[in-house]
Amino acid sequence: MDSNDIKIIIFDAIEMTNHSREDDDQIPISEETELYGTNGHLDSMGLVGFLIDVEESLLDQGQEVSLSDERAMSQKNSPFQNVQSLVNYIDSVIRDA
Repeated sequence: MDSNDIKIIIFDAIEMTNHSREDDDQIPISEETELYGTNGHLDSMGLVGFLIDVEESLLDQGQEVSLSDERAMSQKNSPFQNVQSLVNYIDSVIRDA
């Protein structure tokens, strides 16, 4: 699995999240999309649901990854800040496994 595959999984999770949001509250599908934090589109509960969708999609691809573990929470810069930071984080977790 490469970073492009991971990005597709994240984009699919954004699309799933958008299905439950109003038209004027859609999350843009882009590498630069802010996910969580000051300018993020997700609050803490939204982030949890989003990460579960991503984890389940990764598992469907044979990659068992926990995104809300101590490693993720102890990062100097949040891996959940934007799409690209999440892609990079997931890629590093898979490579380190």
